[in-house]
Amino acid sequence: TTQTAAATGTAYAVTFNSTDLSNDVTVGSPTSRIVVANAGIYNFQFSLQLDKASGAAGHAYIWARVNGTNIADSASEVAVQGTVAETIAAWNFVLSMNANDYFQLMWSVDDTNVQIKAVAAAAPVPAIPSVILTATFVSALST
Repeated sequence: TTQTAAATGTAYAVTFNSTDLSNDVTVGSPTSRIVVANAGIYNFQFSLQLDKASGAAGHAYIWARVNGTNIADSASEVAVQGTVAETIAAWNFVLSMNANDYFQLMWSVDDTNVQIKAVAAAAPVPAIPSVILTATFVSALST
């Protein structure tokens, strides 16, 4: 689903509406929460298809949040060059999580025409999701 920001300078949590494969990592409630069942080190890897619905360049700011608290030094700024110039933001966060902690991917914009865009399938290309997130258990926490 295409995700939009109602206002600039406001934090929004990216939402997820489907799951391909899951093993002890689930989409919570609300659907912006990615909940881990087991304590450990996790790699949260994502890609967002950013688009500018109209006008000149805009910026998206993306960062990590765990249990409602922003992760220090996790934000990045991505320039979206304008209409019909999609940009893929993709990187990862490696985080220490306790059992039942939740991860959220956050975003904000400086122009409400910047969106996280989904595109329906059109032969021969399959659908383009607005966001893809992979959460991988890396290791147990050291004792």
